[in-house]
Amino acid sequence: MILSLLQRIAPWWLLGTVFLFSGCAALSPFAPEPPSERIAQLWQQHVQSVNAQTDWTLSARIAAHSEDDGWNGKLHWRQEKNTYQVSFNAPFGQGGLQLDGGPQYVEMRTSDGQTMVAEDVESLLYQHLGWRLPLHSLRYWVRGVPVPMSDKAPLLAFDEEGRLARLQQSRWQIEYLAYRQVDRLMLPRKVYLENGELSVRLVIDRWESDDGGH
Repeated sequence: MILSLLQRIAPWWLLGTVFLFSGCAALSPFAPEPPSERIAQLWQQHVQSVNAQTDWTLSARIAAHSEDDGWNGKLHWRQEKNTYQVSFNAPFGQGGLQLDGGPQYVEMRTSDGQTMVAEDVESLLYQHLGWRLPLHSLRYWVRGVPVPMSDKAPLLAFDEEGRLARLQQSRWQIEYLAYRQVDRLMLPRKVYLENGELSVRLVIDRWESDDGGH
């Protein structure tokens, strides 16, 4: 289970996490108003630019908690078109895992030498870690855009620059607390996700793209 890979949050670390994400309460349902023409145009330009960039890397601090457990660590994600390498590492050398996958497969390797292969990354994570993280959707959400061509239209709320402030999609709610400029794009810096069973908080320390990194 995940406690053998990612360290349970100790009280002192939990205090640090609360400070880091102060102001993030559980997200409540929302009914966004239609955007103005200016915001709609900015959003259209923004989402096209973000989706056009298919190869990228991020490094982030991650904290997640469910009703029973809490975890924290480092996240490193390398995306090359439809293939990815994602690693989770607990602090102080307490273990971790790495995922290498694509649309039809995923291989998971743990720090203690185990290797597992499956077709579905979400089921693999749940089987071995005990929580469901929608990695396919997170590929888009972490960059501040909804998953394209989903079965149900997402709910979107925008800031004054035509970027996502809140998103509701696939039973998840996502709040974008800060952005940073990465080359010609504005990409999320702080993201909060929750679905009633699991909440995830990300502070993205570094983005890298084909054009460079910040």
